[in-house]
Amino acid sequence: MDKSFIQARYATIRLAHRISARKLSLELGQSTEYINQIENGKCLPSLEGLLNFCEYFQMSIGEFFEENFRYPVQYEKIIKELNKMDALTIEKVYEFIQLINR
Repeated sequence: MDKSFIQARYATIRLAHRISARKLSLELGQSTEYINQIENGKCLPSLEGLLNFCEYFQMSIGEFFEENFRYPVQYEKIIKELNKMDALTIEKVYEFIQLINR
């Protein structure tokens, strides 16, 4: 994991929530260019900045850094829906996913 992972993750999460970099910067109490600077590799967020980012999007630091979750926002939506289902239905969803991926 390197600097580019953090840059890309910020952009992926922000774009999935359809919020502009400027608006997010202001929502986080930062200068208007804060998020753009992170996403463009001009700076890295502080630990406090990263925590604020995760809190804003209601995700854990672990979820942020989970490399196997390329689309963490979308995965969270799917998991919420799966949690509403019984085990048999979840198994059917899994079988459907396997069919799609063939």
